[in-house]
Amino acid sequence: MLSTEKGRIVVAFLMACMLVLPASGRAAEGTAIDWYGFFKLDMAYDSARSSHGNFAMWTRNYPVDDATAITSITARQTRIGFDVAREEMKGKLEFDFYGGPSAENKNFLQLRKAYVDLPLGAVSLRAGQDSDLISPLVPATVNYTVCWGVGNIGYRRPQLRIYQQSGGLYWGLALARNISPDLNGDGIVDGNAGTPIAQGRVAYSLQSGDMKITVGGSGHYGIMDSPGAAEEDYNSWSANGEIKVVVNPKLTVLGEFYTGSNMATYFGSILNADSADGLASSGGWANVQYKASDLLALSLGGSLDSVDEDDLAGEGARSSNLVIFGNAQYHLGSGVKTGIELSHWTTEFPHAPAGMESKPTSLRLQFSVLGSF
Repeated sequence: MLSTEKGRIVVAFLMACMLVLPASGRAAEGTAIDWYGFFKLDMAYDSARSSHGNFAMWTRNYPVDDATAITSITARQTRIGFDVAREEMKGKLEFDFYGGPSAENKNFLQLRKAYVDLPLGAVSLRAGQDSDLISPLVPATVNYTVCWGVGNIGYRRPQLRIYQQSGGLYWGLALARNISPDLNGDGIVDGNAGTPIAQGRVAYSLQSGDMKITVGGSGHYGIMDSPGAAEEDYNSWSANGEIKVVVNPKLTVLGEFYTGSNMATYFGSILNADSADGLASSGGWANVQYKASDLLALSLGGSLDSVDEDDLAGEGARSSNLVIFGNAQYHLGSGVKTGIELSHWTTEFPHAPAGMESKPTSLRLQFSVLGSF
């Protein structure tokens, strides 16, 4: 985490860059820079405490029939980024303000993406930090975390990727940074094993008139090292499917499913901690998106994550997590839109102590204003 002083220096530097650079400027001969982003305010009411408040990934358990409602207001999802192009090279640098715990009016930067992309003959090379290659789709939500922790997997991490889009066929392979906790307490995170995680994805698209169907599969495999644990070498893996159907310019239906083990750093397994013995989980989501007009967009969906109870221990362990959501986003003009979302959450705690809800529920109402630039 950045110190307050360092955080202020970085923010000041970025703001200075924004003021100095025009919408399309030149940092070096032949280099074009386009900056972009948005300002976003989120206001949310939870009938019971959610995992994080500013965003929701599950519902916390609470005393039987004694839930505590909370209200959250934040601008942390505000985003700033730069697209860079020089001859055939393209690059991206992108930040938001969810960079760790801090006072709600003194937020820290978080590096989202930082990569370079270059075509090499028939394939392309991408190096840096980007979204995971696996499970690339996301539902349209007002909630910041797009159903992570409740059935949607995939995050961002440093990686080296090669990929190709040839007609309707896409394939990609990546070597990515292993990220995991220190399970044996030796001061070395288990993800710093001698081998990076391997990711792969293949997808195919068919189009007929306005309708376009894309079907894909992806997966990853990684080995972590935890000397002294019951299983010194343990793995993280997933097998995933995806489908996206653009029915017409107004209607889109999409979804994904996954199954795997030790999925916490991919936002699977309801973020239960990884285990040297393996933590099996599976989940998925579905989303219907409808563009009612040029100004109004509607979204309805559901997402579910489930963890094998035999692999869980502890009062805070979560075995099932379900959300049903619906939202509307309306463009007010001049790049500004407002959104409202209602979601219902149900989380199961199989080892909840006496007097605590084993299956707490929560109703979340979230409002947002977003201005793009």
